[in-house]
Amino acid sequence: MSNPPTEFWDFSLNLYAKPGVSEACLQLQNSFGLDVNLVLFCLWFGHKNGKLKKDILQKALMFSQPWKKEVVQPLRDTRTWMKASHQFFPKTNNSQFDKLRERIKLDELAAEKYQQQVLEAYALADELPSEKIGFKAAEENLN
Repeated sequence: MSNPPTEFWDFSLNLYAKPGVSEACLQLQNSFGLDVNLVLFCLWFGHKNGKLKKDILQKALMFSQPWKKEVVQPLRDTRTWMKASHQFFPKTNNSQFDKLRERIKLDELAAEKYQQQVLEAYALADELPSEKIGFKAAEENLN
């Protein structure tokens, strides 16, 4: 069995590590309800292959919308609720509580990584890059 693709994941980790990017992504997610993985996909695809074709974007949306709603968002909501409610639980179980919250955080991250692997697989199925590759194509993909 072959390993799942990781080029998109690596791109995202590198971009996310740049100053201000994580904060901007969290604002897009929390203030505007955007799926940051889709934003990153548009940017990554633009740098790698150019302008997103309509069918690839459609596949990405058809997969990502229910995936976020049914998998990623419930994990995120649980983790966020636990963080906000931590003070209401007995102090004697803090380490177990913290370990559980950390596992949920890791599951949320794994769900986001899986989403990226699926999106990258859609991109790999399209082997012909467009004539525009790079920043301009990435910018157009966000429109």
